[in-house]
Amino acid sequence: MNVIKQVTDSNIQPFYATDAKSKIVRISFVTFEDYAEEQAIKLQSEFQKARYLAFIRERSFSQGSKNECRIAITQGNDQFDILTIQQTNGVNYEVSNIDVIFKLRKWNDRYPFIIIGADHDWVDAIFSALPTDEEMQSFAQEMYEFCPDIVEQGTESIEELVEEIKKTKKLFLWWD
Repeated sequence: MNVIKQVTDSNIQPFYATDAKSKIVRISFVTFEDYAEEQAIKLQSEFQKARYLAFIRERSFSQGSKNECRIAITQGNDQFDILTIQQTNGVNYEVSNIDVIFKLRKWNDRYPFIIIGADHDWVDAIFSALPTDEEMQSFAQEMYEFCPDIVEQGTESIEELVEEIKKTKKLFLWWD
């Protein structure tokens, strides 16, 4: 608890898993968008050895630093457990939770990243190693084929997706 209090003075609340309506998985707290990623990363590094995962589980995605987010802390063996707990999927594109986990594990083997957030229809990760310039275009195409909304409702082109990845050093998927 002391580690959590170092990053927030928010009230700590139960966190209920998406796939288990009444089972308390662990805890969560509210924070502001401006601080959420930094707090999640700090908590991940503090809790990793104890087999706990910290991640952003709710986000508004609208402009403004005063938007609230919710960070969750739960037991888990690896970062992909976050996707299982949140049941992240692209159901509108017939992409199951298992499909998401399988694809992200493959991508992580090629271009390591750290998952910092997820919910039922999105996942956000920071690359530890970006694809090379030679690989970036084909990787962005793979991302688009797996999650069309990131281009069709987001960057509007593969070229802009490439620029977004380079600028943010992030892998972000969402199925609307």
